Amino acid sequence: MQLPPEFDFHALEVFVLTVDLGGMTASAQQLRITQSAVSQTIARLEQGIGTVLFDRALRPLGLTPAGRALYERATRLLASARAVVDEVREGANQPIDKVTVGMSETAAILLTAPLLVQLGPKVGRWRVRSGISLSQQQDFLARRCDMLVTGSSALEKHEGIEHHDVLDDPFLLVFPKDYRGLADDIEAIQGLPFVRYSLETGMGQRIESQLLRMRLRLPNVIEVESIHQQLNSVTHGIGWSITSLLCLAAMPEVIPDLRVEPLPRARFSRRIQVVSRAGELGDLAVRTAALAGEVIREHSLPPVLEQLPWAKDLIALT
Repeated sequence: MQLPPEFDFHALEVFVLTVDLGGMTASAQQLRITQSAVSQTIARLEQGIGTVLFDRALRPLGLTPAGRALYERATRLLASARAVVDEVREGANQPIDKVTVGMSETAAILLTAPLLVQLGPKVGRWRVRSGISLSQQQDFLARRCDMLVTGSSALEKHEGIEHHDVLDDPFLLVFPKDYRGLADDIEAIQGLPFVRYSLETGMGQRIESQLLRMRLRLPNVIEVESIHQQLNSVTHGIGWSITSLLCLAAMPEVIPDLRVEPLPRARFSRRIQVVSRAGELGDLAVRTAALAGEVIREHSLPPVLEQLPWAKDLIALT
């Protein structure tokens, strides 16, 4: 059977992206074309296949049964096609054309330079982004980002996504250096407000989830969205907070100005992972995860553990 001329990879990419983003307007913005061009491409695809893919009476746009069937198959077909391109490039010693990497703030500080030094030649053009976890996850799902280095587990239930573990990052209590109060009972901390990490970040969500599990309701007086804001607020005596070992590794110079303690009970951690789409980027995601683990264990953590030798036991527990 000869394929209809309207059935091509570009049309399938437009169709899949429209489904992923929930509408033609968002798809057009992502592709930097007009909404009319998206509509015409999908209309030609429907004409070529001989069936309607979208129920245009629904708001937001909904898939017909044929549309759902095509979406499942087209997603796999496009992943296979991208894998073919990656494999051919790798076999010909050609770099991947362009890769956009989203990182948590901590990962960006620790890993950007090693990533570009060690794996830079594998990619023709790198775009490295850092920022709020939720925005990065949305960019990844919308194909504005190809790979994430993250401590958030929000994407683990999505199909077609690979997760490559780097290491577990334990959480710690941080107080101003001159704080003399008890640290073995969070509820008993007096005189200092809690510096809360933004719930728009994976780290903030993980901390808040654990506080709820411990049935602790700390007043929301101060909320920040970067480790610099968090740790500098504590060093200046503004409040106390819960941070992670890797956050301290990103700012080891502030450790002498902090009182750092293990969590007294219900110790917990976040899992740092490299996230990518299955069948894409060749072995880049696997190699990124391996490199990240090596850099963190051999270079980032030793200066912290030299100042906080008791924290070695926390790493062994995670």
